[in-house]
Amino acid sequence: MEGPSLYLAAEQLKPFVHQELIQVSGNSKIGLERLYSQKIDEIFSWGKHLVFQFDTFALRVHFMLFGSFEATVAGKPVTGDYKKNNRMPRLKFELSNGHIEMYSCSLKYLELSQAKASYDFSVDVMSEEWDSKQALKTVLSFADEQIADVLLNQEIFAGVGNIIKNEILFMARIHPEATVSSIKAAKIKKLIKLAQTFSFQFYEWRKQFVLRKNLVIYQKSVCPNCSGKVVRRLTGKRRRWSFYCPHCQKP
Repeated sequence: MEGPSLYLAAEQLKPFVHQELIQVSGNSKIGLERLYSQKIDEIFSWGKHLVFQFDTFALRVHFMLFGSFEATVAGKPVTGDYKKNNRMPRLKFELSNGHIEMYSCSLKYLELSQAKASYDFSVDVMSEEWDSKQALKTVLSFADEQIADVLLNQEIFAGVGNIIKNEILFMARIHPEATVSSIKAAKIKKLIKLAQTFSFQFYEWRKQFVLRKNLVIYQKSVCPNCSGKVVRRLTGKRRRWSFYCPHCQKP
């Protein structure tokens, strides 16, 4: 799950704030008994983290590469990015007004009564505090790194995942294996702006359940611009799938 999906999740789950956990289950070994009868004080997202704040501690849920959630809020189903396929959830909360199930995620307790204050929202592409000038300065410091790897660096672009990476590289006509030093400054500035603007477009599409049909390069076989064949390959140190047009995104 990418940042926009979790930003939306935090909105969808707001009715659970100030509600008490009636039952907690799942296959996590984190020590779920600590959560019994706890009241949720706040739910917020940062990058790929979804955080549940309780009185004296918080629970950080990191959805990593293939994590997802499903929930029912006040009788209305809320669907995450992937179907659960009858898997055992890593964590399940049951509350008086609904439930939430989380899958393929990493859980960690934060011994903080105000966990939100510990996060740097200037690097979160979905935050009002997003600092594009800071992002540009940091990106330029990775001169020898491939741009596809830099875009997935959560310390620079918290919330940007592989879908967003592929889409904005295509929009900016930048090859995923291009090093930062080989890209003109104007293009890097454009890419940084797209990281935020496309993330909010992603968020709007997710709300309407039309994300997949609006993607133009990710998991596609034909370039929408030149009708050429899209290349699919693992790129960079992170070895993540890149989809690109070798004609429109020349090295």
